[in-house]
Amino acid sequence: MPVQFQENGVAFNDENVDRSSTATPRRKSSFYRSPEENEMAVALKVFLFLQMSTSNGLSNFVNVYLVVIHGWSPLKAGWVRFTTDFLSLILQLFVGAILDKTKNKKIFLVVLAVSKIGSGVILMTTTNFGLLIVKGILDGIHKSAIIPVVTAMTLGAVGKVRFHRKHAAVNLMVKSVAKGLGSIILGGVAYAIYPNIKYAFSVFIATGILSGLSILTMPKESESVNPQVARGRSIILKSMPDFFKDNYSDDDVEDEPEISKPINETEPTEDPKGQRESMGRDLARKEFTENVTTTPIMTIQEMLSDPLRRKSLIFLFLVFFSFHLVNATTIPLLGQYLAIHDTDRDALPIMSGLTIIESAGAFFMTWYLKGNLRDMEYRIVLLIGCGALALRLILISVLVNFTDNLWAIGSTNLLDGIGVGCLDLMLALYSHLLSRQTGHYNLNMAVIATGIQLGESFSALLGGALATEKSYEFAFPVLAVMTVFPIAFTFGISTPSLYSQVKKDEA
Repeated sequence: MPVQFQENGVAFNDENVDRSSTATPRRKSSFYRSPEENEMAVALKVFLFLQMSTSNGLSNFVNVYLVVIHGWSPLKAGWVRFTTDFLSLILQLFVGAILDKTKNKKIFLVVLAVSKIGSGVILMTTTNFGLLIVKGILDGIHKSAIIPVVTAMTLGAVGKVRFHRKHAAVNLMVKSVAKGLGSIILGGVAYAIYPNIKYAFSVFIATGILSGLSILTMPKESESVNPQVARGRSIILKSMPDFFKDNYSDDDVEDEPEISKPINETEPTEDPKGQRESMGRDLARKEFTENVTTTPIMTIQEMLSDPLRRKSLIFLFLVFFSFHLVNATTIPLLGQYLAIHDTDRDALPIMSGLTIIESAGAFFMTWYLKGNLRDMEYRIVLLIGCGALALRLILISVLVNFTDNLWAIGSTNLLDGIGVGCLDLMLALYSHLLSRQTGHYNLNMAVIATGIQLGESFSALLGGALATEKSYEFAFPVLAVMTVFPIAFTFGISTPSLYSQVKKDEA
């Protein structure tokens, strides 16, 4: 019997929630979260900040470093980036499948910290092509795991609704701030110690060590991350009638402000040490956890038997593939173009400036979406991201052919931040909507992320070939024309509600 979800075209549908004054008060979802779960959500953001401050080895920064400082061709440098993206492509599904099954996700965090240190050691000690390929392999391992692991553990710690309304966006805001700050530090150090730029990459080693120390401060995973919620299963009450389960079988159905019970006039109104509040929370969590179970895990065949879900996953894959096929090569090409029109010493600060502009655009776009996403259709967010990419490349195409104003050309990178901010958030949230109650969230997100890696792998070679065989002035207009594909593919995706019915069709 096929498993179906209903499409209603909005991201959050609250029509099923009774908000009348006579409705039974519900506790805020975070009331039932343990202190360890809340601590884990914060600790994961600290780890993400440290890791993303060098952003998978700051591959775009390294690309320009090799081309401008060491005289590599764009195509040769593109092979290092290709290695990273291709390996990430191979590992992505494996990582997603393991994350759905394992209860020990912290081991991935340790691997990420070690790979960061390894990349830094190679960059500091050599520019040998073979060893730089090894560095690309380490970055590929890092790139395939960092976002999926942090996303899955965050979902398992905070629950479905808080993940969609707050934490997924906050994670990306942390990522943007880290990338921007890392670019400032790395670019500034590189400029100050020029031409001994290799020592700037000691920052990678330092962040890897600090990431390892941050893991030691995290609470026990068994007490802070629900592995079933982390894989996309939903919490249901054991005593809930089957008909009710079919219609409302998700945890955290609403996240309204916490409603306190009336205080008896003879009851003290102060609780200085918070003992009663703490006891109340402990009892509520105990009662809650003892009376809940999770939805069964669907087979892959059951999950994909719904034609609407199957079609949406395919088109979501195509959107991310075609978007990153165009986008991934744009900032390296732009950085190379600006650098060859300036001095070699200014090349890395220029690349840092582009990354800062991108990070600022991504941060403010994600901040805007965090406050307005509840009233927006997810498809609209995808269109905003794809439209920003198209506008950016059109502007670059005009500017590189008709002006020498490098500041105007570089400022277009703000649109890159807007586009990437939209697409990164939709990777986590759209994948979850299309995977709700299946038990295969991490696998489905890995499938979509495979589209990203596939697009980025060929993007590096595409951009390098266009710039090497033709010119930068030719490459950008070609990429601009290609933005029509992600825009078109967006209209093939359905948008299920976060609260919509997910049930077996009895017909």
